[in-house]
Amino acid sequence: MAVFRGFLALLCVVASAESQPLKAQSSQRVALASCRLPGVDGEARCGSYEVYEDRRARKGRRIALKIAVLPALGSKPSPDALFILAGGPGQAATENADFIARVFAKVREERDIVMVDQRGTGGSNGLRCDLYGASLRAYLGDLLPIDAIKVCRAEWGRRADLRLYTTPIAMDDLDEARAALGYERINLFGISYGTRAAQVYMRQHPGRVRSVILKGVTPASDNFPRVIARDAQRSLDLVFDDCAKNEACRQAFPNLKREFADVLARFEKGGVMVEIPDVNKTGAIGHVELSRGAFATTLRSLLQGAPTIAQLPMMIHQAYNGDYAPFVNNTLSIRDGASKGLSYGMFLSVVNTEDLPLTDPKQVERESAGTFMGDYYYRQIAQAGKLIPSGAAPPNYKEPVRSKAPVLIVSGYLDPATPPENGDKIARHLPNSLHVVARYGSHGYSTNFLPCVDQLMADFIARGGVKGLDISCIDRIPQIPFQVPSNQAREKEED
Repeated sequence: MAVFRGFLALLCVVASAESQPLKAQSSQRVALASCRLPGVDGEARCGSYEVYEDRRARKGRRIALKIAVLPALGSKPSPDALFILAGGPGQAATENADFIARVFAKVREERDIVMVDQRGTGGSNGLRCDLYGASLRAYLGDLLPIDAIKVCRAEWGRRADLRLYTTPIAMDDLDEARAALGYERINLFGISYGTRAAQVYMRQHPGRVRSVILKGVTPASDNFPRVIARDAQRSLDLVFDDCAKNEACRQAFPNLKREFADVLARFEKGGVMVEIPDVNKTGAIGHVELSRGAFATTLRSLLQGAPTIAQLPMMIHQAYNGDYAPFVNNTLSIRDGASKGLSYGMFLSVVNTEDLPLTDPKQVERESAGTFMGDYYYRQIAQAGKLIPSGAAPPNYKEPVRSKAPVLIVSGYLDPATPPENGDKIARHLPNSLHVVARYGSHGYSTNFLPCVDQLMADFIARGGVKGLDISCIDRIPQIPFQVPSNQAREKEED
């Protein structure tokens, strides 16, 4: 997710704090102790590193950054560790340790893997928010319920200056933690928003970068809300096209586009009433309203994964026939996961400083016209952003990031959030980069990527460059077959 807006005068006041890289503010070292991380075999090393919340003032409140290190397994580890930059904004790197350990198992044979929770996430003064409580109505309503944001905003304000939870400041935190951990140069892996963070680190601390992997690129120069609806519509159109080209999918759903248009039209006068089984398992059936916003944002989320893309034609067909249960169940699951795992205070701080001030609502309206999302996502974030004090981004923040460091860019062709054109855009300013696109990949890291992308990333880091890198497996990443009704179910439907 992400968003953006504000006024330009504010950006000029900022030059002082973040326009120039700050030197490490302390000579403290990180004391790491043996620890266990959920889903990770063997011991890890965990600790924390304190930074000033206000890095420029160098006084007042301090933030303990949570750090977890997966030590290299080889007898002679390389000195340049791999640092992980999580997505969101608002995800915590250490909470993805099991995923990181699996994906980078080969990298870990020679290098430490370091996860530092960015300020405002996870164990680094995480700014979470219970958006929906226990209300089913709330889960199926607005993405960012304003009353819940107001309650959380009051709580965040008691322990955080929200103007100071931005990407440039966080990347200076990261470099200070790097120095305290004793690494001279590092490799970076950024995914989704983490790719923006990686670009900012590359600009602010160029001498510390050995190599960079960017999966699902968010250009630092872009304002996300302007294109979110357009990019999601592109992804959905590609799914429709792929279904039409696939014999099984085409035969099962010959009128898929028309059926989707009909489903969407049902929301024109408001939400759609759906049946929900009683959670107490009494057998009773309840009725609750599914909002268009919940339907549209859930659809966009489902487009982010190759496995769920494979289920979408069936889900749309079921909704057309009045069965919204698959969409409702996914809405509940996706929103519950985000509410528990995403630090919305940090998310809103980032987008309200770095993007909203430079996003033109009229341009968003033009870009989103005719799409299934419309300008809903932008309006939700803009409304919530009004409750958040804006920080200040450096004057050069929206300039393209230029670097001679080796960069591997990985995109999914079907990605509704960070389409391949984003990777092409940043590659123009990265002369030692290579951009690979998985035709049947999307935003998430799906099982069909294995083992190709894992091996590709491991080879890239081992080489420290793109020269001679064998990328042929990218074109062999398979399409996950579309889900279609069984013959028995199809016969029943026809009856």
